[in-house]
Amino acid sequence: MRYLLRFAFFTLLLTSGVFISMAVRHLEVPFTTNWLWFMSTFIIGAGLGLVVKNCGRGGLLVAIPLSVLSAHTLLVQIWPPELDSHVFRAFHPVAKHDLAYRDLKKLLLPIHQRTLRVPETLRHGALAEDRTLNVAGRLDISVFAAGLVEAQGLAVSSQGDLYVSLSKVGKVVRLRDYDGDGVSDETTVIARDLDRPSGLVVDGQTLYVATAEQIVRIGPLDQEALRTTQIFSDDLPSAREQWYHALTLSEQGELFLSVSAGHLKNYQHDWRYAAVLRIDQQGHSHPFAAGLHQCMGLAFHPVSGSLWGTENSPETIGFNVHPDELNVLRDQGDYGWPFCYADRQPDEQLGSDGICQATIPALMSLPSLSSPAGLVFGDRLKADSVFRSMVYVALNGSEYGKKNQGFRLMAMPLDPSGRITGWGIDLISGWSVDGTPWGRPRDLVVGPDGYLYMSDSLAGAVYRIRFPFHQLPTTPH
Repeated sequence: MRYLLRFAFFTLLLTSGVFISMAVRHLEVPFTTNWLWFMSTFIIGAGLGLVVKNCGRGGLLVAIPLSVLSAHTLLVQIWPPELDSHVFRAFHPVAKHDLAYRDLKKLLLPIHQRTLRVPETLRHGALAEDRTLNVAGRLDISVFAAGLVEAQGLAVSSQGDLYVSLSKVGKVVRLRDYDGDGVSDETTVIARDLDRPSGLVVDGQTLYVATAEQIVRIGPLDQEALRTTQIFSDDLPSAREQWYHALTLSEQGELFLSVSAGHLKNYQHDWRYAAVLRIDQQGHSHPFAAGLHQCMGLAFHPVSGSLWGTENSPETIGFNVHPDELNVLRDQGDYGWPFCYADRQPDEQLGSDGICQATIPALMSLPSLSSPAGLVFGDRLKADSVFRSMVYVALNGSEYGKKNQGFRLMAMPLDPSGRITGWGIDLISGWSVDGTPWGRPRDLVVGPDGYLYMSDSLAGAVYRIRFPFHQLPTTPH
């Protein structure tokens, strides 16, 4: 009996050492990691020695596999295998030790591999075969519309009509779901022969469309016989190689439009490159924020009213050097490009410490080559409160480097005041398989029905995403 008690005690000691060594990678607190490794090594060594001394080599042969199996079983209970599937990613080291983050992970587990629901009438092109996505928790994703060549920007009217820009064919189409079954019943072209339309925004019965070098105005949307397409603004820089513009509307009725950097020589000749512009009621452009290499998503915060924007950073000094970013854009703010990169690091040829310290750092750094595109706040979602208090970003992915880095829908929780908590998670992924993408998430919008809609420029589709609703109250704040 005493032999068994000694064996159990020393095996438990050995198990604790093995568990600590397995758990170190989940406990990423820099100043404790070395001590944890030292402690685990010490405990394992002590456990092995005590087992041999008190139970002999036969006991050791039993204790080692028993301790490893026990430690692994406990680790799986605390950190389920789903957490290692890269569906969850914390972009801030504090996040993994935040109780709110852990509560949110529990809410969103398990991660399911689900076959994308595609109506038979929409099964063609990239959607002709079954497609599998990694989906968090009880989220549900289905195809709302397909056959939309290079679908880009999204906008929605108060009547529930969804508008999509098709850059490659120069069109803007309207999607309507008459029977409310979650599948578009009608695709109508409302504008054609446009020069690479991208960003869209609806203001009442008027649709604004950003093209390569202009903003056009289409309306009234509810009167087809009287509808016209007019140039609202041609006070934009020529952007032949970087034609994509994000477009949004303030509560005061002013448009805000992003202009990508293009080549460095463009920036040197026209301050409106690598910037976000404010467009007044007469269609004239004014500087708002500068130093943004490629902003592909703009949205106003529902609480603070601040303008948020994504930034796709360049790969000028290596494909994995420049992190992509999420920024809060301030009037006359400078965000660094081309003089600075990452956390205000000077470019060797153009920057300096003095210049970079005067720039505004990113709200959140994202993995390089993730290519954040459209973003939207979840306050109007038909969803549990935890999902309404998030900001959502479509990661468009990259043709270079780690091709699976993007191609996903990401969310970042906000506190009750609307301030980002400093960490983010992935909700849906799987549009790239073994480095070969079949879909590229592009833009996001919340419909009047409370569902999240996302365009896909590669698959030529629009997805409809349903969130859990009427769950037991769960809040990570």
